[in-house]
Amino acid sequence: MKAKELYDAIVVGAGFGGSSCAGLLAKRGLRVLLLEKNARAGGKAMTLTKGGYSYTAWVVIGAPVQGNLYEAVLKELDVEDDAELVAPGPGGSLYRNSTGEYVSMPRMPPDQVDPNALFDWLEVKEAERDEALRLFTELTFMPPHEMAALHDITFDDWLGRYHVPAGMYAFLVSLCCDGMFMVPVDCLEAAEAIRSLQDMFLRNGGLFCIGGFGQVAEAYCEAVRRNGGTVIMKTRAERILIERGVVTGVATARGRFHAPVVISNAGIQPTVLKLAGEEHFDKGYINYVKDLVPSWALLGYRYFLDRPVTDAPFGVVFSNESPWSLDRFLKARAGDASREGVVYYEVPSNYDPHAAPPGRQVLITGSYCPADPGMTKKEIMDWAGAGEATIFKAIPGLEKAIQRKELYTARDVSNLTRDSVLPGHGGETIGLGQIVGQCGPNKPSIKAPIGGLFFVGCDAGGQGVGTQQAIHSGMKVADAVLRYHRMRNATPG
Repeated sequence: MKAKELYDAIVVGAGFGGSSCAGLLAKRGLRVLLLEKNARAGGKAMTLTKGGYSYTAWVVIGAPVQGNLYEAVLKELDVEDDAELVAPGPGGSLYRNSTGEYVSMPRMPPDQVDPNALFDWLEVKEAERDEALRLFTELTFMPPHEMAALHDITFDDWLGRYHVPAGMYAFLVSLCCDGMFMVPVDCLEAAEAIRSLQDMFLRNGGLFCIGGFGQVAEAYCEAVRRNGGTVIMKTRAERILIERGVVTGVATARGRFHAPVVISNAGIQPTVLKLAGEEHFDKGYINYVKDLVPSWALLGYRYFLDRPVTDAPFGVVFSNESPWSLDRFLKARAGDASREGVVYYEVPSNYDPHAAPPGRQVLITGSYCPADPGMTKKEIMDWAGAGEATIFKAIPGLEKAIQRKELYTARDVSNLTRDSVLPGHGGETIGLGQIVGQCGPNKPSIKAPIGGLFFVGCDAGGQGVGTQQAIHSGMKVADAVLRYHRMRNATPG
């Protein structure tokens, strides 16, 4: 190996994809450098602390509970004692029924779901229940070979094969899909949706971490250190160095670091268009990258409360009118339709006793908005106001208990995690949208058309929901990089 190659691999970004990949590579013997521009790991699931409160930067709900990848990688890296995962039980989802009342989801043991109790809650009529049960059963137990035939249709197309009662449709789309994928149902790829819903229905949803999900990524970073790697925080990658079509390292304000492999957790578009530079790729690939569609975004409030207002650890507020279609979203953005939609909330102090001072509570909300970090103040407040009005109606005691509140927007998401390199991009909640043409066999490759350059995270290599998708990518990219490293060392010259 050449003397200037101080590392075998450099990972840019300590989100869940980057930190898990770096930890796995270090555990498997590679000399790894992990660079992170923020002071903490976790990316879009980073933990924040202020005034005796701790919380994720915005609503983050993990799924599945059983057989989750957070735990699998923690165990493989021998750092499971560094992050405590908790499943606090059923959430406090609220359905606005035909009378306008917000009614809580019936409490049922996770492994003893009563369809009729669910149908009663969702106002499914007796004559509609056989069809609703058929839909639920066929979705939950669809075999992989049938799912594999659904990469080219939307989840809405697939639902259209059934006579779906309005409440059941709202349950599947708003409670389950809108927040898991952050794309409208008539864009969401059917196979991706069904596979993830199976995970949630069969292995439950609602997983969290004491101290916030950022603690999991911090544990992965610790595994890098324990296995001889280096982690440097508060260091932004300014440029990926490329010579004669192969990567040679990364330039930062702290100097240059060299390696024959660079793995970017910064997003495929920021990586190609900014960090590497368009000049290193052919026009066709650049056009392909520019045409990729991001997920939609969340904005909402962090409410710091002088007293508890709910005992639910998390929940979803929805109605028959809340599911997002692309047409309704575009009309809402133009001011020609209601911005009221599904609202997600998380109450960290209800699953983590140290997340708030005694007798206090912290509650975080999230609702749909465009991924554009450049939204005007009026646009921001219009979207935020719609979500706030909904949560105030759903949890009546919330408004009067507020001591302080903080608004987060797509601009905050972009500033903290994902550079905006294209108009309207940067504030996306997940990364690339899990839409038809961008999932399964159509997912972007983890390998760039530059020697030694890889993508990790929700943009390439993984499947599933949010942070789980990122870790799945981290695992697959670690395997691919290890093979690349061994082949490179086995090749003379």
